[in-house]
Amino acid sequence: MAEVEGLAWSRQVMGEAGPHVRVVAPQVLAATHATLAVKHVELDLGTAVVYGLMWLAVPRALLRELDDVAEVRPHRPYGAPYQVPVINGVPLVAWRYAKDRATDIDQVPFGHPVSDTRRSLFASLDQPLQLDLGLGLGETGLGDEVIAALPAEQQQELDRYLGVVRQLAADGRRIAVLGYASTPDALLRGHLGYADLGVDDRLVWAFREELQFPADLTSGEATADGPALRSAEDAFDSGPVASPQLRARMPRETGESDTS
Repeated sequence: MAEVEGLAWSRQVMGEAGPHVRVVAPQVLAATHATLAVKHVELDLGTAVVYGLMWLAVPRALLRELDDVAEVRPHRPYGAPYQVPVINGVPLVAWRYAKDRATDIDQVPFGHPVSDTRRSLFASLDQPLQLDLGLGLGETGLGDEVIAALPAEQQQELDRYLGVVRQLAADGRRIAVLGYASTPDALLRGHLGYADLGVDDRLVWAFREELQFPADLTSGEATADGPALRSAEDAFDSGPVASPQLRARMPRETGESDTS
């Protein structure tokens, strides 16, 4: 049920490409963490300034990995020095909400205070995004391939659950959030879900699932053989891709904040 539930929400919120994005986003996060953790160790600057670039590196890596997907377009939030991928009109935002494993993501504000840049991501849901439309059509059917790989029983279960999710998601539009707690030593926790911004500046989650990362990323040992995605001259990552698993969890009706 957990796998089907996560697939249904990704398909409903992010469209046909959603199931593919759900698979790729945790891999991008894991690869980027591994690369910057290694750089942190190699440079030995005595500060976490190199690893602190996660806030910039993750959205860039997401865009690079998804740039050939038909439903994905880059969007530069108001006043931001970076772009985020927008999938089927929904921004996907990476957010480092803590530097320890114990912090409850529900209790962390989305900013101290929430910046105009972040607020603009929610406002954009009610008005057209300024997207870069000078891109090719891109590849289609990637999300359908993920679903087609499911056993027949799970595909039937997904069809039934999609009807439920359509009703649950009908009360508004949300951004997709890739939330994570990390230090240069370890990728401690990760979450993928869909949320609105609450009046208390915490995220109000419609659905969220917890990510399960490979043990070598959570053990606090950075090595030069960290996972990565497709190669590129300006890549933040390189090497074999890790495959984090997703564990579904229906969250409380509250939200989060930022520590990067």
